[in-house]
Amino acid sequence: MKLVVCAALAVAAAACGSTRTPQSATSTPVPETGRSATPVRPDSSRDLFIPVTGVGVSFSPKRGAAALQAFVPDVAADITTGECNLTRTSGSGATIVIAYFPARSRPQTQMSLSFDSAGHLVRFSERRGIPKIPSTTGMSLAQRDSTIRVNNDAIRSTDISLDYAVDQAMVMNRGGNRPWMAVMGTVREVESLQQLGPPRSHVERARRLCGV
Repeated sequence: MKLVVCAALAVAAAACGSTRTPQSATSTPVPETGRSATPVRPDSSRDLFIPVTGVGVSFSPKRGAAALQAFVPDVAADITTGECNLTRTSGSGATIVIAYFPARSRPQTQMSLSFDSAGHLVRFSERRGIPKIPSTTGMSLAQRDSTIRVNNDAIRSTDISLDYAVDQAMVMNRGGNRPWMAVMGTVREVESLQQLGPPRSHVERARRLCGV
């Protein structure tokens, strides 16, 4: 299965196209969450949305328990201290929380949690290894995309994506002028991978930090 990567300006772009109204991290917490009651099983015929900065990237990930267990993250995560930003979208009532570690001004790891209007966690993403993107003000679309792509390629990153709504997850190493390596599985398979934290504990860490 070939994956088509969505263009985005940050790992937080889990809700492409939505109008957002920023709020402080001290806003009223989102209610306790749970997974979608009727998750859709992964379908190899579907394109998978991956919030990656840049455009024109497609690749075929590996699958299976052996590939997941063999995956080694190229970038470690230090999530000892961090800061939060909370955004509520107009119309749908969805909430997006972004956690920056160690700080928003100098993130080394960034996590995004998306909640639906009922307060259910529907998507989690994590990026370890955050490139410093220079200002793209005044650039054409092609220049902007080229600048973002060059800066992304300059640094090695490890990404984790958990899509609870469709029970689909992915881990990958990318950038740093080295080949992309990715593995897909179910949310339950990926969130329990010890070599990645495990991701389940990172979700809880972000929720405690941000009060959601």
